[in-house]
Amino acid sequence: MMRRRPTKEQFMSSLEEMIRALRSEIIEGTYAPGDYLPPERQLAAKFGMSNNSLRAGLELLADEGWIEKVPRVGNRVAMSRPRVKLKLACTWTPFRNMALSEQLEHFHRLYPWITVETADINYRDKTELFSNDLIMLENTQFYGLVEDGEAFMLEPLAAKPELFPKISDLFCADGRLWMQPIIFSPIVLCYNKAHFRERGMLEPDGSWTWDDLVRHAELLSDGKGRYGFFFHVPALNRWPVFLLQSGERFEWEDGKLRSLYGTKMLESMKVSKRILHNRKAFPMHMSEDNDDSHRMFLEGKISMTLTSYMGLNVWNDTDLEYDISPAPYTEELRTLLISMGLGISSRSRHKEEAQLFVDFLTSGEAQVRIRDRTMSIPSLGTVPGNTVPGKMNRPSRYMQYRETMSSFRTLRDLNMPMKAMKELEKQLKAYWADMMDEEELCSRLSSIMSGHPVHS
Repeated sequence: MMRRRPTKEQFMSSLEEMIRALRSEIIEGTYAPGDYLPPERQLAAKFGMSNNSLRAGLELLADEGWIEKVPRVGNRVAMSRPRVKLKLACTWTPFRNMALSEQLEHFHRLYPWITVETADINYRDKTELFSNDLIMLENTQFYGLVEDGEAFMLEPLAAKPELFPKISDLFCADGRLWMQPIIFSPIVLCYNKAHFRERGMLEPDGSWTWDDLVRHAELLSDGKGRYGFFFHVPALNRWPVFLLQSGERFEWEDGKLRSLYGTKMLESMKVSKRILHNRKAFPMHMSEDNDDSHRMFLEGKISMTLTSYMGLNVWNDTDLEYDISPAPYTEELRTLLISMGLGISSRSRHKEEAQLFVDFLTSGEAQVRIRDRTMSIPSLGTVPGNTVPGKMNRPSRYMQYRETMSSFRTLRDLNMPMKAMKELEKQLKAYWADMMDEEELCSRLSSIMSGHPVHS
């Protein structure tokens, strides 16, 4: 019986697999600089290739600078590895929230032939975005990729059981993991301990409802420029907390959003409006971003604010006396979960080196560095809770996130497409500003959102 010759596609696939495997073994140190690879006959048997096919692969490795062919002796690993430059697309926040500058220095010490350069992320231009080797996104941005059918532009990754499974799930789609979570945070209530002590009031706890918060916020306001509560209202990782706490989600029928009349979702919107309109507790301040509320909190202008663990990094080097508590609730104790993930572009020409960087940022060494240098929560569940004493102004209730994980929810739980979230925010802003009542809000949402159906 004649043996069928492999097709050109099969041959190229086998060749690339062999090259990738040997390159990875050299990078990982299985074969150190100066070592000789096993005899060609042994390698051919290992990869199921003919001697001629194997030699073609070895020639390519030699052209790339990984090995040197020594006549009549063998194939020796090059003494100096070829330089590799990786491009990482990210914003400025990872430098603050995961000590990225220091992480890059340590990575370069481990792999001196690999340089990682950061580039400003351009989420709207997908061609530019995926021209980078590595991409760092929030889970909400990842959801947008999934909805647009563009998750395949990332390289599928192997799950790591040592990472919090609930956090890894944020970056899964179609049964695959597309990004590894590096850090995460629930939205929490942050409060000024001195203000509560000054008023002789009990500090917030996990039993607080929004009514409790408003009552305390009114008492904390002093009528001299200090208010009890404030947060940057338009932030996508703030206002959805109220909707998530309704315990409901947006429902769709025949491609149209069902009316919100009589729903707990509408009641949650009313709660948010009552708080924003309470001039005894909440200032009429037109903030530009979350940093505005962080600055006001630091200056003592507000006593409580909604923030994330990443937001706490603003106060790392201050002597501010503060602590955190679970976010107050309406119907159910729920809060918004956000995470920063790292993925590899499927177009990268240096996937093995990019994988080394992903593995490094999720390693115990890098994750402990995140714990010790920032307030961000490491995604590695095995990182010990103890930290270096006296290094940062860390809240005493920092570890509460481990006990409140069952309350974590994401924007996916609202059953609203990411493309429609901006329109939802636009209508809510008009509602909060008294430019429409509940009846008009429900009517407009049902009408406008008909173009953004969700298939549950």
